[in-house]
Amino acid sequence: MRHRLRIFTAISVLLLLLGFGRPEHAAGSDPLLLKKQSSWNWPEVERVQQQVQAFIASRLSGDALAQAQQSLSSSSFFSGVGMLDAILNATSKAEPTIDAFRISLDAPSSVDSNSKIEAQLSSILANGSIPAWLKVDLQLIGCRYQVHHELFDEALQRLLPLANETTSDPATWLFCMAICQHHLLERNTCLETLDRLLERETELPTRYAITARLMQADIKPLKEDSLDEIARLMNDVERRLTLGRIGVVVRDKEQRIVDKLDKIIDKLEQQQQQQQQQQDKKKNSGNSKGQKPQQGSQPMEDSQLAENRGKGEIDEKDIGNGSGWGNLPPAQRQEALQNMTKDLPSHYREVIEAYFKRLATTQP
Repeated sequence: MRHRLRIFTAISVLLLLLGFGRPEHAAGSDPLLLKKQSSWNWPEVERVQQQVQAFIASRLSGDALAQAQQSLSSSSFFSGVGMLDAILNATSKAEPTIDAFRISLDAPSSVDSNSKIEAQLSSILANGSIPAWLKVDLQLIGCRYQVHHELFDEALQRLLPLANETTSDPATWLFCMAICQHHLLERNTCLETLDRLLERETELPTRYAITARLMQADIKPLKEDSLDEIARLMNDVERRLTLGRIGVVVRDKEQRIVDKLDKIIDKLEQQQQQQQQQQDKKKNSGNSKGQKPQQGSQPMEDSQLAENRGKGEIDEKDIGNGSGWGNLPPAQRQEALQNMTKDLPSHYREVIEAYFKRLATTQP
């Protein structure tokens, strides 16, 4: 009995030394067991509801106020990414300018849609009677519309100032930021934004989490001056031209594409020259060791000593003195271009062909 008591006491002391008996090592209190704290958090739903109710109460009264409050309290989407839509629908019943903004967002897209929405949003931001928190959320709603319509430059310009503001839906802000940075090839900042968004991956909507992971896997291996980057730049130029953008930004990007192609072609030429030099060096090294150069492409029929009986003289070929010497006819030029690019993927082949067409139209 005494022996068992000693064993039990020893085990108890050992457990205390290991820390199992201390309250500060309870589940979730050990710093080593804690997960990394997220850099952002969802806002309190009750606080946002109170803000919206206060705004509605300041604009409506009677039956209209009762209807708006009832609609707000019965909303089942007043959380997470659905919070922006709930705020827009509720506040549009109390403010005509917000209602017009909501109608424009739901209308079919046209050439002037973004200009109209920008004008309406500017009018809302200039309205001093609309609270600051609501202006931030309405700007984020406008940015979400621009991202959906591939207006990434305009959306990013509005999203960046919102970094220092408190929005009711930080997940949508981070998601829209990441999409803009991904399409504009801002690799490093895009990866940072995606890392922040995925800090709460389990709480995100499925479409946000899956798309974020796909963007992360897509842009992480992107290398500067690669054919992959050139193809993406060409897609971006095509997008801008589709939107009617033909200004300085588009021309600069087109020039970047040509410059990057020049750099790749120069690199390939240097590699070919190095390979040729290595082959020549190897050949000369073999000759210096007493090895005779090959005299023909066919081997001798019998093993015997060969003699060089030729004088080594050849007839000169008359190549003419016309101004077009060295220029292939169009048909042969096209055939050579196709042979050079036949093993490349289709989008790379288009890049090479566009490059040579640009060279053909450039003055010497």
